[in-house]
Amino acid sequence: MPQKGPVPVEDVSAVAVGQAYLELHHGLHRIVDQRMTNAGLSLTKAKVLMRLTADGPMNQATLAAQLGFAPRSVTDTVDSLEREGLVTRAEDDTDRRARIVTLTPAGTEAWEKAQIVRAKVMDEIFGGLSPQERATLVALLTDIRNNLPSGACNVRK
Repeated sequence: MPQKGPVPVEDVSAVAVGQAYLELHHGLHRIVDQRMTNAGLSLTKAKVLMRLTADGPMNQATLAAQLGFAPRSVTDTVDSLEREGLVTRAEDDTDRRARIVTLTPAGTEAWEKAQIVRAKVMDEIFGGLSPQERATLVALLTDIRNNLPSGACNVRK
């Protein structure tokens, strides 16, 4: 069972911090994905719609690179989103091998609904922290991210 409350500073190794973070990350990912899936859109699908909402139509290779996903994973996800009527694919006029993925109005609506679910679950998870605690957490996570090797976090969020 995880320890509650402050841990003596001398007892906190980098390995212990890393392990605590990884356990938290996996748990949070599972919770958010389950809630979003129950609402009709998995976290993976929501990430694809997020990129298309933010950046507009793009080819699948660009989409995969921006998400940090394997091209095959993006193809499978886009196939599913297309079957659901949330995106369309069309030939790329500049590259006959590529397909341009475009958000449909139904995709925009699904993205908006997913954001409501996402906000609700994030509030459940992090709402118990004070504003100061949330600011400290964001600052610490930003410092860690900034100290990662070059290119480790080039994925667009």
